[in-house]
Amino acid sequence: MTRTRIVLSVLILLAASHAHAGSPADIAAGLAPEVVQVVSGGTWEDAGKKGGYRAVLVVPVGGGAAQLFVEWLAAGADGGAPALVTASPIKEINDLKMPDATLSSETEKKNEFTVFVEPNDPNKDGGQTYAILAGAPGKYTFSLGAPPE
Repeated sequence: MTRTRIVLSVLILLAASHAHAGSPADIAAGLAPEVVQVVSGGTWEDAGKKGGYRAVLVVPVGGGAAQLFVEWLAAGADGGAPALVTASPIKEINDLKMPDATLSSETEKKNEFTVFVEPNDPNKDGGQTYAILAGAPGKYTFSLGAPPE
């Protein structure tokens, strides 16, 4: 149930921010405190649509496991705000139930966006990094990986 609430909260937050877009300060102030990191980059093209990628790390208020979502955003018409095409919870990361993580990203070519996840868990030794390679909307692969240097 908690994962569903987090997903719905993120989606509602995104919809509300687009509906009431104001100044950059207002948009930043409207982010839920549970959104602890966002990385974006790269471009995708699929079925006549194109846009960019974004990864969002959410940590529930009062503790709980960090949850990672990759989003595919469609380019806005005539320079307008991008629209959310789809969002995928990254099950492999979310099932690790880590308390927090550091995100970084890399884009080497069109239709690929790599998100690196480094767990921040004071109870475990560090060193393991995970990689999520996002492609077409809703599609990704998960692997062990190393962050960009």
